Amino acid sequence: MRFLITGVKNGKSCVTEEIDCTQTDGDMTVKTLLDLPIASLPPRPAGKGGFIDLEISPGTVRWLRVRFSPHMNAPVHHTDSIDCMTVVAGSVDLILDDGAHRLVPGDSAMVKGVDHGWRTGAEECLITTLIFGTPAPANGT
Repeated sequence: MRFLITGVKNGKSCVTEEIDCTQTDGDMTVKTLLDLPIASLPPRPAGKGGFIDLEISPGTVRWLRVRFSPHMNAPVHHTDSIDCMTVVAGSVDLILDDGAHRLVPGDSAMVKGVDHGWRTGAEECLITTLIFGTPAPANGT
């Protein structure tokens, strides 16, 4: 299992960090993935893809279960949010400027408002997502 964190390098959305979340021996394993002070979330970077308004105000947290249907292709877009998602069942490709990143059950990703898309194969995919509303960038792109 792994945790991908997105960001921007050289003006392109990409994975900036990958954390191994493989379970270790023992009855319970805890791995801190994120400490996020929601009172001062940063605005997202400027995007090139279409903007999708999730209608979540800055400082608000929303928890979703999302089902992607088979052969679904969500085009590249950006949002005013930080999305922390974990695949529960199936698989999905997180599409960034640096390529497709296959996520399988147990994998997680943090999408920091960067340009991204989603693509499934022959099976549906179920994810759970925490969405943190962030301010729009000053230039509004």
